[in-house]
Amino acid sequence: MIEQVINNSAIHQPEPATYKASDFAERVNQTQITRLIEGSGFGGLVGFIMAVLWVMLLWNKLPHLVLSVWLGMMALLFLFRTIVTYTRLYDLERKQFYVEIARRWYIMAVLITGAGWGITSTLMFPNDQLEQTVLAFILAGVAASGVTLSNVAWVYSGFVALALVPLMVRLFYIGGEVYYALSAMTGLFMLVMIMAVYRMYLASSDALRLEYTNEELIQNLTEAGIELEHMNTELTEEIDYVKRMEKELKQARDKAEEMSQAKGEFLANMSHEIRTPMNGVIGTLQLLADTHLEDSQKDYVNTAHKSAQALLTILNDILDLSKIEAGKLNIELIPLDIRDIVNDLVTLHAMGAQEKGVSLSADIDGEIPQVLTGDPTRIRQILANLVSNALKFTDEGSVKVRLKLQSLQSKQADIRFEVEDTGVGIEKDIKDRLFEEFTQADGSTTRKYGGTGLGLAIVKQLVEIMHGEFGVDSTPGEGSTFWFRLPLEVSDEQVISAPKEELVESQRQLRGHILLVEDNPINQMVASKMLEKLGLDIILAGNGQEAIDMLETEHIDAVLMDCQMPVLDGFAATRQIREQGRFVALPIIAMTANVMEGDRDKCIDAGMNDYIGKPVVAADLRKTLERWLD
Repeated sequence: MIEQVINNSAIHQPEPATYKASDFAERVNQTQITRLIEGSGFGGLVGFIMAVLWVMLLWNKLPHLVLSVWLGMMALLFLFRTIVTYTRLYDLERKQFYVEIARRWYIMAVLITGAGWGITSTLMFPNDQLEQTVLAFILAGVAASGVTLSNVAWVYSGFVALALVPLMVRLFYIGGEVYYALSAMTGLFMLVMIMAVYRMYLASSDALRLEYTNEELIQNLTEAGIELEHMNTELTEEIDYVKRMEKELKQARDKAEEMSQAKGEFLANMSHEIRTPMNGVIGTLQLLADTHLEDSQKDYVNTAHKSAQALLTILNDILDLSKIEAGKLNIELIPLDIRDIVNDLVTLHAMGAQEKGVSLSADIDGEIPQVLTGDPTRIRQILANLVSNALKFTDEGSVKVRLKLQSLQSKQADIRFEVEDTGVGIEKDIKDRLFEEFTQADGSTTRKYGGTGLGLAIVKQLVEIMHGEFGVDSTPGEGSTFWFRLPLEVSDEQVISAPKEELVESQRQLRGHILLVEDNPINQMVASKMLEKLGLDIILAGNGQEAIDMLETEHIDAVLMDCQMPVLDGFAATRQIREQGRFVALPIIAMTANVMEGDRDKCIDAGMNDYIGKPVVAADLRKTLERWLD
């Protein structure tokens, strides 16, 4: 409809204008010269006054003829510049032949004036040091007053150089530590002034260029407005239609914003609801790892802990789906061993495969380089998703993870990853829809196998972000092969193994009474055990109101506050506690499953001092409490 309206209106819009720095170079240059002439009158007057003072100072020490000729030359130059300025001989609007001549000779007069001051460096010797010092100050003042020439940087640079370089050379030629130092200081002063003027010149030029660009744009907009005004009668009906369309689009936008907000709330709630039991799982494993275990038991605990961490990583990636869609997901480039990733993945899923009676194995091409550069977390997430899907849809037979080296050129390896299964397969007309969010092969799939349909959509986007290619080959009833290709750089560095997250044994026991405000019984137990191992005394509260009541009767050194609780949540409870003056200095630390963007700021704004996200790591808990328990 909109396209039809535009075609019917027959508005021929001009080509969009693009402007470069060089488009207005000549106009900017002419304007800068004009500003130089208009604004340098005061600087010229100051320079002439200094010339008169200089002649008066040396009148009895140098030949009168020399001083008179020099002062006369400076007076003529000052008079010429004044005439050009106040008679506006330089004005481009006059469009007379003498305008360009006047402008060029004005600049020449400025440069000759600088040279005239440079001559004084040969006149002051061998006079007393007092006159030499006075001259140095006068020349410094002349250089400073010359800032009025800053509209054209090269003119000012020439003026200052002609005035100060002879002085600098003369001082250096005399020799001696004092004169060497004066020469260097003169050169440094000149350099600083030129650099300052150059920055002013650049800023002025940019401002002029922007001004002319805006004028050009305004002119184009004005012409377009006139054209539209002439066609107003013919477009009345179309405009009404467009207004109706705008209203509908606004309604659609509002609805989309509501849906986006609902999606954000859904993600936040899902994050909280999943992280709450995950805190119990990971916290219990941390406590179990700190007990006396046999070697086999330690292996079981480590495997369970690694699995929980992998699940948490995938959860974080799913919750960042909006970032993936916006193209804002960061990809790491670090050394990795692809064999370790695949072997760990097979070990992780081996028990599940064994329970289903499915064979799970890996076949890795021996020619693949040992160390590559990429994002091991994302590659592990992709493979984990594909292997999980393969096991889910395979009731008998096998699942094989296969890696092939497609090509190796220079320092880049093109690797093909395949996950092959003997499962139910996929119909041909379903393949294209398979990578859409919240899509399953058919309606019965969700009922039989479960799942949200997000996995393959996320996997495909991750592969594309890493400049790879993703696809699937499948035959219904015979199985599927999901594959992707990634270009990975060959690395000469060593793979740095990620340190295992274990419960850190305290170097010393902490002391204090901790009020633990938590409504979930499992999280109460996990947090209490962690705090007891740190040597702390724990007082439990099931909601914010209980916490406020206990503060009235118990001695508390710090509060660990959950955010979402019945009766009174952590935010409201913290605000009420802070309103009581005697608890202003009481450390209140958020310990919450709210880990979406902005949740930490909400806790701090409510009056909390610090923040710990769930699942809670014992080492992080200790480190945080050490900051607040004195």
